[in-house]
Amino acid sequence: MISSAEQTIGQQSLRRPLAWVIWGLAVTYVVYKFQTQSSYAALNSSIAESLSLTLSQVGELGAVYAITYAVMTIPAGGLLDRYGARTVLSTGVATVAIGALIFGLANNVTTIIIGQALLGIGGAFGFPGLAYLTRYWFDIKHFGIVFGIAQTVGATANTLGLAAVGYLILVLAWQDIMILEALIGFMLLVTFVMFVREPDIGQGNSPKVSTRSSFWGGLFRDLKILSAQPLFWQVTLISGLSFGTLLGVLIIWGIKLLVFKGFDPTTASNINSTISFGFGIGALLVHVIADQLRSFKLISIIFLLCNVIAMLLLTLMSEISTAIAYVIFLSIGFFSGVNTLCYTMTTRFCEKSICGTAFGFLTCVSYVVAALLMPIPAKLIESFDLQLSVAVLVFPAALLLAFCLAVFKKETYNMAPSS
Repeated sequence: MISSAEQTIGQQSLRRPLAWVIWGLAVTYVVYKFQTQSSYAALNSSIAESLSLTLSQVGELGAVYAITYAVMTIPAGGLLDRYGARTVLSTGVATVAIGALIFGLANNVTTIIIGQALLGIGGAFGFPGLAYLTRYWFDIKHFGIVFGIAQTVGATANTLGLAAVGYLILVLAWQDIMILEALIGFMLLVTFVMFVREPDIGQGNSPKVSTRSSFWGGLFRDLKILSAQPLFWQVTLISGLSFGTLLGVLIIWGIKLLVFKGFDPTTASNINSTISFGFGIGALLVHVIADQLRSFKLISIIFLLCNVIAMLLLTLMSEISTAIAYVIFLSIGFFSGVNTLCYTMTTRFCEKSICGTAFGFLTCVSYVVAALLMPIPAKLIESFDLQLSVAVLVFPAALLLAFCLAVFKKETYNMAPSS
């Protein structure tokens, strides 16, 4: 059962300014790590020209971030469970800031690799940290709405941030932009050290290193507890398949499909960008609708089915008007909001003492599945000489698998963790 002290804190959390301050800092961390991550997309042409990099090297440098990020998400969650938010997240922010500084001072490929690796390591703490602090500072029944608002704010801020970088590169060198981002990170670090912590609701609810086993032993123990639950695997795979499809379309195949169907690259890029906006809205409204229906299972089924339909329309329609294309891409982003719901579902059966590990694992699987899904269409085209519109059917197929998992998954809306 949930302790009475925790219930009291949870019931008061929406009216506690400190809860919202700490939540706001966690959201800022996520926005900051996304900003440093996505800046590479806007700056890589300038970087390549400055350092005489080949196209292959540009791609490899981008992969450094993705690899280190994915590898670190599970340990990041375990560290949160054992050492608490202030120490772990402050270290994470510092790592991102140092990575940005090294990146900005780089004059060779090796230094950029070090900077990218540090950006990935530090960035891995952002999303699990946001979920962790939301779980600790807000009542379990408010987790979904508060977490959904965070996604909406993050998506909007990231879109504005990318636009800002696009403007700054016209007036500043790429090194200056990265150093500016490093300075922002160090300012954020000060606020984390000053404010970020768990609520004081008794010893049983605060991470205590002295009561834990060795870090790796404890992490593997917690992963074993989680992996023994079929429900956790169902939720994790739904999260991974939905987010993997979202990233696959957003990063690579959305624009290519639109160009294949006759759109010019600029229009295709503008249409594709609406996915992020749709995801920000869907991440919030999926929780609002779930609360109205009092069911996570039903809303998961509805969102996944609608996403399958949207993906099939995108892939199978031979001619798409600009207006319809905008609606389809907005829908793909919106219905991918089910990914955020997976974090909320996890809070209903996962004990708070291992929630960091659970959130880290969910984040890791999401990016690993994305990494596995994204190259499949290209391999199908190369190996079987398929048309692009046929090869990308792998994405609605992935969503259909997630839909089947949702159909057979237990209802978790009224569940509560044992502690």
